[in-house]
Amino acid sequence: MSDRVDDNSIRGDAGALIADLTDEQRDAVTTSASPLCIIAGAGSGKTRVLTRRIAWQAATGNIDPRHVLALTFTRRAAGELRRRTRSLGLRDEVAAGTFHGVALAILRSHWESKGRKPPELLERRMAFLAKANPKLDRSVIADLDAEIGWSRARMVTPERYVQAAADAKRRPPRSSSFTADVYAAYNEAKRKRRLIDFDDILALAHDAMTNDESFASAQRWRHRHLLVDEFQDVNPLQFAVLQSWLGPESTLLVVGDPNQAIYGWNGAEPDLLRNIDQHISGIAVLHLRTNFRSSPEVLAAAGRVLGEPAQPSARPPGDEPTIRELEGEDEAVAIARAVRGRHRPGAPWRHQAVLARTNAQLPPLRSALEAAGIPTRSRSEGALLRRPEIMDLLDDWHGKRPLKMAIADTTEIDPDLSPERVAMVEAFLELAHDHLALEKNATVDDFLGSLRADDRGNAANDGVELTTFHGAKGLEWPIVHLVGLEDGLVPIAFASNRAAFQEEQRLLYVAATRAERELHVSWCRHRAIGKKVVARPPSPWLSAFTAEAPALPDDRPSFANIRAKIAAHADIDLAAPDALQRQLVFDGVVQWRKQQAKAAGAAPTGILSDRILHLLAAERPCSIEELAEIEGIGSVYARRFGLKILEITCLDER
Repeated sequence: MSDRVDDNSIRGDAGALIADLTDEQRDAVTTSASPLCIIAGAGSGKTRVLTRRIAWQAATGNIDPRHVLALTFTRRAAGELRRRTRSLGLRDEVAAGTFHGVALAILRSHWESKGRKPPELLERRMAFLAKANPKLDRSVIADLDAEIGWSRARMVTPERYVQAAADAKRRPPRSSSFTADVYAAYNEAKRKRRLIDFDDILALAHDAMTNDESFASAQRWRHRHLLVDEFQDVNPLQFAVLQSWLGPESTLLVVGDPNQAIYGWNGAEPDLLRNIDQHISGIAVLHLRTNFRSSPEVLAAAGRVLGEPAQPSARPPGDEPTIRELEGEDEAVAIARAVRGRHRPGAPWRHQAVLARTNAQLPPLRSALEAAGIPTRSRSEGALLRRPEIMDLLDDWHGKRPLKMAIADTTEIDPDLSPERVAMVEAFLELAHDHLALEKNATVDDFLGSLRADDRGNAANDGVELTTFHGAKGLEWPIVHLVGLEDGLVPIAFASNRAAFQEEQRLLYVAATRAERELHVSWCRHRAIGKKVVARPPSPWLSAFTAEAPALPDDRPSFANIRAKIAAHADIDLAAPDALQRQLVFDGVVQWRKQQAKAAGAAPTGILSDRILHLLAAERPCSIEELAEIEGIGSVYARRFGLKILEITCLDER
């Protein structure tokens, strides 16, 4: 029997692959452009388009699926891509894997072709660093491990680390010079013992593809159609490896969303996607804009977070997001009540998620939900007992010792720990106290066994998802609760430069766009930080979750109104000292904020934070553009309220 496939059959199969796609999805699947970049907004069907493109291009003879290589960032994503392409009828398995997995396979092939014995793979860099530096705490070791990982991702050598860390405003443990010395010693120890770590895999694969042309040509022939998912998460080292895999006959597709670039702290370089035409010559760019996941109201709020127009939604209109102002001591119970209030008879609990900025916020929320009889799942707490600060604490907690005594003897937390690690220890101790309420004579082993049992059960059980903003990436739920929208958490306190601040903004956008139908946000007026209860200003993006007011014309304010406001303050003139003008502006914006808050039924700080008020008074913007540049305002907020604010801030009649 002939293996020849009828052309009409091929065309029919290809037509079925695009029949149910939107116009923009169909264009992305069928275009012959290469290199090609698809900017895929949140919920726009990215994986669907990626797999349909592979299948359609194969069905029409444009590519041979045996020569496709899809690069992902997780094994789960690679497995999902393979599963979906199989379900679309591809006879040949598509090669898909992570950057590290593919690079290691290439390296093994290279070593075998040269008759070389492979070096030993160091799977746990942190354990190696701990053994080489026995006097350092695990938390310091964990931070050193993170700094070395960031350096390798950015192709920063030990000799360049001090300057690179300063330029990036990194916060290394101890000092930059100390970190550089540990980094250099680590590299030397690996060399002497003939070890390589996961970052070395990428660097060595790049070297093999760059310096061995015959080997590189064979690899490029084998994998001549390259696809990269989540391109916004690619770091400079991975990009260099990708470029080394491209040959004259290669085709390239990259897919990503610059608004979901949230791993810059870990070495990713979002500029690679944002300015893709500067990094890949002649690349064509298509956009997937329509969101099939979230309601128009959720997307409008998410757009306001970024200060950008909202994505168009394919879903029917729904409810506006809600904002709740809480007290820290009541937060967990209030969230548990809100979750129960949104639960419908017969609906799975897994249709709701509670998302927080940090892991340290999750344990008390979990305790409150379970105390209210609400089952939970927690991806972020699964590794609680493996966190370095918890492992350090448990070094002094012996298994058969009464839990009550172990808690009582833990009188101090290492002051050198970062604020998040301190909060994690405090949350762990709170869990221990809660366990005593259930089992007053519990030992340390009893408590730890309970935590491990919870972790094992979480993955399979139906329950409300508890995870961080980062952990929620790639997931979705009908109902999402965002907690702790306060300045210091959102954005996180250590976001000390503009790039970090903007990444925090994108992180909140990612969290918000996990919601399909309902989005509920909350913040606390006061929160316990260590042993102190402190006042907390709201996040500068909290006001994004109020419904958008009618658009105002984008022009200059009425100077008649400006003069009237100045005339109302006879004791202040334009030649007065700067401090007096600043006070006039500050008082005016405070009054405007109060009026807006009353009309919206919100706290004044939910409209504009005190920090933004002081910035307005100091900068005194006189145009929509200047107002939009104030940190925490943005273009959307400036367009909504610009004229009213400018009538207060602009004391210049030019």
